[in-house]
Amino acid sequence: YNSVEKYSAKFDYPFISVDYYGSQDSSGKMNIKTMKQSAEELYDWVKKHYPNSEIIIIGHSYGVGIATYLASVRECNYLIIVSGYRDIADLYNRVIPIFWGPLKVFISNNIHTAKYAKNVECPVYIIGSTNDNVLSASLQEKLSASFKNSQVKIFVDITHEDYFNSDDVINYINEIIE
Repeated sequence: YNSVEKYSAKFDYPFISVDYYGSQDSSGKMNIKTMKQSAEELYDWVKKHYPNSEIIIIGHSYGVGIATYLASVRECNYLIIVSGYRDIADLYNRVIPIFWGPLKVFISNNIHTAKYAKNVECPVYIIGSTNDNVLSASLQEKLSASFKNSQVKIFVDITHEDYFNSDDVINYINEIIE
């Protein structure tokens, strides 16, 4: 929501972003079920109003899971993942490293990116950085193994918050889209 407003001008394409139930200006409750529903409803709205347009799904950090889910249940031209994770434990373990193996059961509303990845048919581009201290470059390589058709691009010295401030990343994404 806020990222699209902040960064979309760097691309020469229309951007549409989901406003999950219970977040930003939307009523309701945000959980895994309503996040999936929000994403599907947005996709269906786009297809109805722009039936001949290419659809490229992009997710960054926390948004990667639902972006991957959407690409697994709806047709798109590309899925672009920026600093992704296999499941939400990869994020939680950065704060409190206890969610390993069977302890993952204690995560409510887990977003299983790697599980959704198995059903993604479009080309997938995974972007990471050697300086991402939240979701590491090595994690991007591990995530890529979950997809049938993925490419990993690791940049140097980009922090987790600065992917869309990097001309190199923006140029790479534009090359994919063109």
